Amino acid sequence: MRDPSTPDEDSTNAASLADRPVELLPKSALPFHPRVGDPLDLLVDLSVGVVLGRSESFHRKYYTGGLGIIGGVAETSDDILTSLMGMPVNLDLMGPHVMFVAGKRGSGKSYTLGIIAEELALAMERREIEVAAVVVDTVDVFRQMVDANDEQADILKKWSLESKGFPVSVYIPRRTYVGLPDEVKKKARLFPLSIGPKELSVSDWGYVLEKGGSLSTTMDNLIGETLESVRKGYTLASGEKVNLKRDFSIKDMIVCIETNPAIEELYKPATKMALIQRLKRADRLGVFHPGGTSAQDLAVAGQITVIDVAPLGSDAEPVLAILTNMLCRQVLTYRMAWTDEGTSAREELPPTWLIIDEAHTLVPRSGNTPAKDAIVGYAKLGRRFGCSLVLCTQQPSAVSDDAISQADIIISHSLSHDSDIKALQQRAPAVMPEQFRDKVFISSLPRGVALVFDQSTENKRGFIMQVRPRLSQHGGTDRLSGLFEAVRLLIPEDIEEEPDSDVSEEEVIEEEDEVVEEIPEVPRPPLKLSKEDWRVLDGWMKDYIKTLFDQQKQEYDITDEPAPRVEEPPPTSKSSDMEWELERVPMTELDTDQIHIRRFGPLSALLLGKAMTRQVLYSRASHQFLFTSEKDIRETLLVEHEGVDPLEIVEDVTTGILSSGMSLYELIHEADFTFICFRKDGMRAAFTVGTSEGKVAIPIVVIGGNRSEVSNLAGRLRSKLPS
Repeated sequence: MRDPSTPDEDSTNAASLADRPVELLPKSALPFHPRVGDPLDLLVDLSVGVVLGRSESFHRKYYTGGLGIIGGVAETSDDILTSLMGMPVNLDLMGPHVMFVAGKRGSGKSYTLGIIAEELALAMERREIEVAAVVVDTVDVFRQMVDANDEQADILKKWSLESKGFPVSVYIPRRTYVGLPDEVKKKARLFPLSIGPKELSVSDWGYVLEKGGSLSTTMDNLIGETLESVRKGYTLASGEKVNLKRDFSIKDMIVCIETNPAIEELYKPATKMALIQRLKRADRLGVFHPGGTSAQDLAVAGQITVIDVAPLGSDAEPVLAILTNMLCRQVLTYRMAWTDEGTSAREELPPTWLIIDEAHTLVPRSGNTPAKDAIVGYAKLGRRFGCSLVLCTQQPSAVSDDAISQADIIISHSLSHDSDIKALQQRAPAVMPEQFRDKVFISSLPRGVALVFDQSTENKRGFIMQVRPRLSQHGGTDRLSGLFEAVRLLIPEDIEEEPDSDVSEEEVIEEEDEVVEEIPEVPRPPLKLSKEDWRVLDGWMKDYIKTLFDQQKQEYDITDEPAPRVEEPPPTSKSSDMEWELERVPMTELDTDQIHIRRFGPLSALLLGKAMTRQVLYSRASHQFLFTSEKDIRETLLVEHEGVDPLEIVEDVTTGILSSGMSLYELIHEADFTFICFRKDGMRAAFTVGTSEGKVAIPIVVIGGNRSEVSNLAGRLRSKLPS
């Protein structure tokens, strides 16, 4: 028998760990560290640092197990003895949580979501937890977690971290998936995402078919009649019986509307045609398909799953709402199920972390979406059954109180709007110091810095945290993003044959099974795209883009949004296989006869302005002139007019820039664009001009090495430029 006065092995190991204090992060890793007067009292384990989301008794039970480092304390104190500056911040991943991550666009909130996903993957690799994690990605920034963040190896070294890729599984809309080469599907770990039409209720269909779900009562009734007829079966005018279908396609619904005598008697042809047109538009999204992707496909123990709906563009929101609704309901249903023996159904679905970006579109404070009730229910009940929820938004004031009130941890990056700052102050689950309540302070937080509030220390205050660097890459690769866009634009609408409406249900199921078997196996662990793979991919994309030019006469840029349609450029003797030649014309006085005006086809003012701004920033000619150092600071201005001669605006803009003290330097002609360039000491500026249906857009980029000088020059220009 063991002597009770002798500590056992586990206790000895725990004690030795506690005697080994964690290394503090260097100040170079925490460039922003303001002084905060209020004392900071958090749960601190000297072997790992600050611990979020745990009580002291819970932490004593599990110690360092199931913790993930997400950042470091980035604030100094008047009392050096109580300062936690540089202490690593660890998030509990073992217990269920409802987390809320907020921040304006570009503040780093999506980056923080990626860090949470990385730490979940690491804890699963260490076998400290057995969960599933599903990341709902609306902006195409999480799928590149498969690649290591080698570019930031020096920054990671300051945190004693190393770059690493993760075996994520990425689900993209079925239509996009079918149009991709097999090697891309395998290497990028892509899977087809689809929603079975049978899963949608009448109100869900209303949301898909009409923005906001505001269909007429008659149309609403027609959808209900159609769904009931397809599910229960109906009789044709000839007396032939159409059997019930437990699973069906949109085409089955259309056939029912066209051939069901009961519908013919009750609804006018115009009403039927209006619904059919809407259903065809939904079918063209290529994401509604019999069978559909289930929660069991997505929530897999030990796996990070990314649902990437970005390829759907503006149509992503209703699809995402339906999908999130299904996911929340199915996960909760499985987790709440109990077997006859009284044990939870863990073999069906593991405890699941659901991570949702752009939450204000799915669970709004006012109004309704198909996902709202499901997310609120998941937030309220999920923790009881081991499930966690992370909601992320740039508009805290626009998210439902019912969802945020469940949050036990809030991480807020920089916020600008009064309503959002007020919402944070009202909902923080811990004390907010007066210093944090200052709008200037919150709006001035640097990118990657956040205020953290933990309910487990609700009687103590929140603190400032510097988010750690990512181990894996953040953001989709330009080539794959462009590839998705090419597929969307060029693949014919009917990319696959649907079963005929009179095929039996058994035959449909057999065909679907064959399709599933044809999906290529994805190697484990995931393979990184090699240079040779990328050569194959680049060649394939060039074929797509050439077709795009030839068939649709569109300018195609691989950027974060579709390129605008442009009018066909004038004939040129230049070979299409050669690079565009640059022509530089030194100039001290403007000659408008030498200015090329780029004329686009029909475009909104917003898209025209964005397209032209990208040209100034990224065209080879202007980029080489403007950006001469990695330390360059830039300001961008946009002059917009309508119904005015573009050359008159060019003259006015030139006069304004010259009057600010800059000198005309040269004109650069490239690819039907003319860039007008100016210099003054170490300052540089350039602009170009484009038009669309009478609208004129002139983006101006000002560059320099000194931030205050650039800001002052940009301010002077704003006061002198035509408005």
